[in-house]
Amino acid sequence: MTTFPNPARTAPSRYSTVAIILHWAIAALIAWNLVLGFEMHDAKGLAQFNLFQLHKSVGISVLLLSLARAGWRLTHRPPALPAAMPAWEKFLARAAHVGLYLIMIGMPLTGWVVVSTSPLNIPTLLFHTVPWPHLPLHDLPTATKASVNAGFGAVHMALAWGALALIALHIAGALKHMFLTRDGVIRHMLPFIGGVSR
Repeated sequence: MTTFPNPARTAPSRYSTVAIILHWAIAALIAWNLVLGFEMHDAKGLAQFNLFQLHKSVGISVLLLSLARAGWRLTHRPPALPAAMPAWEKFLARAAHVGLYLIMIGMPLTGWVVVSTSPLNIPTLLFHTVPWPHLPLHDLPTATKASVNAGFGAVHMALAWGALALIALHIAGALKHMFLTRDGVIRHMLPFIGGVSR
């Protein structure tokens, strides 16, 4: 008897339109927020305050979009990697993706903890419009709150440097697939080239 592949179990040739939009939106916001994060440490007065508020706004946007991206990924199969790709390279690609998800979600979460334990207790107003609550940490004992703030601040900064390293690795991998192996992997996530999965 002839059998046919189950379309629900067949890996698509490209990421879906939603996944592609989320990917590039999150990438742009993370790049922007890394710049803002480093800029605001050199700014002073009102300029620093405005940069800090914008940094928080973009960070929460990254968090919400990343959670949406993770949920979409759990319900939509990604394209398969080329069968000829070495096992070590497949492992590295998957590990880099896991690392990027940890960055995408971990950076804004740790930043949210830092803001919520700051002795300044400055309210967050996303893009000067939407109030965003602090985590319920402000009533911790002063010493504990200071320790949490410092610890999560260090983790937040480490994740920022980790983001730079992973983004560089991700771009290097994309360029390799585009110019060296030319195996079509780069087409999985490029917009505006047609054939996008729904």
